Amino acid sequence: MFLEFANRLIVGRFLAIACAIAFLQFTASAQSPGRQLFKGHVPQAVERLHLQPVSRLSSEKRLNLAIGLPLRNPQALDDLLQQIYDPASPNFRQYLTPAQFTEQFGPTEKDYQAVIAFMESKGLTVTYRHPNRVVLDVSGSVGDIERAFHVAMRTYRHPRESRDFYAPDVEPSVDLSVPILQISGLDNYSLPRPANLKIKPVGQLTTLKASGANATPSSGSGPGGSYRGNDFRAAYAPGVTLNGSGQVVGLLQFDGYYTNDIATYASQIGLTNIITLTNVPVNGGVSTPGSGVDEVSLDIEMVISMAPGVSKVVVYEAPNPTAWSTILSIIANDTGNFPKQISCSWGDTSPGSPDPTSEQLFKQMASQGQSFFNASGDSDAFTDGIPFPAESTNITQVGGATLTTGSGSSYSSETVWNRGGGVGSCGGVSVNYSIPIWQQGIGMTANHGSTTMRNVPDVALTAESVWVIYGSGSSDAFGGTSCATPLWAGFTALVNQQAAAYSRPPAGFINPAIYALAQGPSYGTCFHDTITGNNINNSSLNHYYAVTGFDLCTGWGTPNGASLVNALAPPDWLFITPFDGFISSGNPGGPFTVTSQSLTLTNVGTNSLNWSLSNTSIWLNVSTGGGTLTPGGDSATVTASLNPA
Repeated sequence: MFLEFANRLIVGRFLAIACAIAFLQFTASAQSPGRQLFKGHVPQAVERLHLQPVSRLSSEKRLNLAIGLPLRNPQALDDLLQQIYDPASPNFRQYLTPAQFTEQFGPTEKDYQAVIAFMESKGLTVTYRHPNRVVLDVSGSVGDIERAFHVAMRTYRHPRESRDFYAPDVEPSVDLSVPILQISGLDNYSLPRPANLKIKPVGQLTTLKASGANATPSSGSGPGGSYRGNDFRAAYAPGVTLNGSGQVVGLLQFDGYYTNDIATYASQIGLTNIITLTNVPVNGGVSTPGSGVDEVSLDIEMVISMAPGVSKVVVYEAPNPTAWSTILSIIANDTGNFPKQISCSWGDTSPGSPDPTSEQLFKQMASQGQSFFNASGDSDAFTDGIPFPAESTNITQVGGATLTTGSGSSYSSETVWNRGGGVGSCGGVSVNYSIPIWQQGIGMTANHGSTTMRNVPDVALTAESVWVIYGSGSSDAFGGTSCATPLWAGFTALVNQQAAAYSRPPAGFINPAIYALAQGPSYGTCFHDTITGNNINNSSLNHYYAVTGFDLCTGWGTPNGASLVNALAPPDWLFITPFDGFISSGNPGGPFTVTSQSLTLTNVGTNSLNWSLSNTSIWLNVSTGGGTLTPGGDSATVTASLNPA
């Protein structure tokens, strides 16, 4: 293998998964022997805005709840995740199966059965037992729920939306000694909504100037110059022959779709292979598509555009509302389909408390080598909190860019997606999640980011003028980060197809790798850096602007085809530590201030590697210039320094 220090620094020093999350808001405390009190279950707006109840929720109404149980050995899980995503660890990408995760970290069978018995004793019906024992789905009348959790269910007028919502009047508690982490479904203050917007009429897809830079998203192959089908591959994966073959993509949905729309879209973009769609009903599934049908169709069509040879698209369909933890647990434990790349274009309508049960499930997916992509949102800069799950540190947050293409839909330029009027790529700083390790060390002065709290988004992709067929024959051009997110899942299917071809494990949670790449010399070849535009709005106090490198509009930017594929699924598994250069200061031609630097080359693959150094000269002294590394962790140390003048 030929090695150049300048462009083989594939991963860096920030390879650990952050686990800091404000679980204290959900901590159960003992009020009397055997009683647990749960915090964070009354919507913050009720107390903050002094909302008064409109009425008492009917005692006959039935609610679906998801009871979350805490994992065993949570610190051991965090330690394992750090090792799984550290190339220098023997556990690098040694993923768990769902059964192994349950055995090592799931709640005990004894505790799970105790919670089941308690719920049934209170008149609640167990509707689904999750195999990881992290979630228990139950249903019951409001009257039984009030008695079980010592609350009164009230209705309130929503301060932002034209509807009433229900919520408990006080924080719930249970007379049970077995620990419970969370009770989801006691309120419907914040409902999942899709992150997409229609643009009409399609003939007016003209130059956009709202974000402070001209962009012309009107040179695609779809009606009115909209983008569809191979346009996305031409722009973001030119010359890549990978098509997603052998890969399964999962889509988290709170609505359904019509298969004839997908067939029509596939025909229009020239797909000749049969698209395999598998529906997994969650919480009863979706019998008739509703107002979110455009989102579900969009997501499927974006996946098959970027990965036209994907083996299967699995659509997890849940009625809205359904607890996030319920659908996430179904996905994480679906051994029959087991998607390695998952896309979610839905988010809560309002900021709220963290969801600790769902965070456990995101970690389960990461431990199993599953990549989870989430749309950051479509309302410009976050100013008063970030709705779930757009601030999670355990998944990849995707922002939006406006793409301008040249001949044959080739990549020309991008700017931040921002239509103006509060419509644009969401980004900002979390108030609940500390900054993860892999996000530390980034200069945050120019981009107005934080050095202590989680910054979003992580990456971006095109989010404007995307042609969609939906609703049993309707069609429009759409915009939104929900366009970008399934495209990233499709792109990752290309990455994992290449990894499988080399008999290597999938990329898994990609944030540690992409942040290391972006902070190394390979950034310019692996990403298109979006440096123009902004996502400011009337209340954002001029935050945020695109800058060189990482920003809170588009993260690190958009994928740059084969370079990023090869970086995330390299042909050879040779890693170099540390990643800092040995020249600490100096100008071209010298003089230099120099310290010797020892570099360790490690072969963590399954094949022998022949390596050699290039770009040395008479002024560079190295201890050795090449050799052979046997598979399975064999390493060599190279010491480099300048020769005396």
